[in-house]
Amino acid sequence: MKMLSPKSFLVAGLTLAALAGPAAAAETLVLPNEVAATHWKTDYQKQFGDLVKQKTGGKIDVQVFPAGQLYNEQDALAALGTGSVQMVWPVSVRIESIAPQTGVLNLPFAVSDKMMTNACFSSGLTEIISSYVEPRGLKVLALLRTADLFFIFSGKDVKKMEDLKGTKVRVTGGRIFLDTMRRLGVSPVSMAASEMSSALSQGAIDGVFTSPAGWAEMIGISGKYAWYVPGFQLATYAVVVDGAWYDKLAPDLREAVSSSIHEIAQREWVEAKAADDKLIEKMKAQGAQFHVADEAELARWRDLAKRAVEPFDKAHPDLVAKIKKLEASCGVGG
Repeated sequence: MKMLSPKSFLVAGLTLAALAGPAAAAETLVLPNEVAATHWKTDYQKQFGDLVKQKTGGKIDVQVFPAGQLYNEQDALAALGTGSVQMVWPVSVRIESIAPQTGVLNLPFAVSDKMMTNACFSSGLTEIISSYVEPRGLKVLALLRTADLFFIFSGKDVKKMEDLKGTKVRVTGGRIFLDTMRRLGVSPVSMAASEMSSALSQGAIDGVFTSPAGWAEMIGISGKYAWYVPGFQLATYAVVVDGAWYDKLAPDLREAVSSSIHEIAQREWVEAKAADDKLIEKMKAQGAQFHVADEAELARWRDLAKRAVEPFDKAHPDLVAKIKKLEASCGVGG
């Protein structure tokens, strides 16, 4: 007889609870993630749950399952619409496989802190991105800040584009971002974040493209040299919800979910940036070298990125036009 895993019992139980109908004490919103219970994303999800509970008088019960104990985020996305998961906050690159147009979020220099702290632009971009996943039964309610990523090396003090040539670097990103790396002469390597520190120390890779948290909390001072090109890849989380579940909510409950995530998004972008700046200063205080591209070097990177994203722009001219119009109307255009 095949034994069911504890995870199978948990998923089955949550599904039955979701199907229980009027007898259920509250509407269940299952929110899995794959980061640690101590990670700041988990904390924001719990804050979201508290806000929803407060605004609905407990009519929606947000159940947060961190550290992959229910699903990793890729599988959680696939589970939206089955009744076992109602919301996921994956890194935005993961919705690129659902709708290629959403890959615009993962292009080099695609968004900036200035853009995303502008409520007009942020809400407009969210609506545009959501429109491409809605045919698949999903909605995007907000875009949150993950981090402005940069290069970390243990034995190479990178200060210009040419210094990256011939290196093997652990990266995340969509197809166009990987192509940009190859244009730099970098060999991109895909691996779990949990493996990057040991891979770097053992020489399996030369460097890591990661966040300040990845540097300070997972790699440490063994990654002594950092090279930062501001805005090169400002990664985001997409707050994705099961569209059918969301649309069936009573209007007041739907408004409670929407307004709660918008409250989180408005302050998370500023708070996450401040937290990243603090971690960078912490590493510098330990003796790490943190080099930032100057204006001339930044212009070279922007030129490289422009050439790399041309195929995307040609494939999706309507999307590009929408975003340019949004930038102009919101006053954030370059």
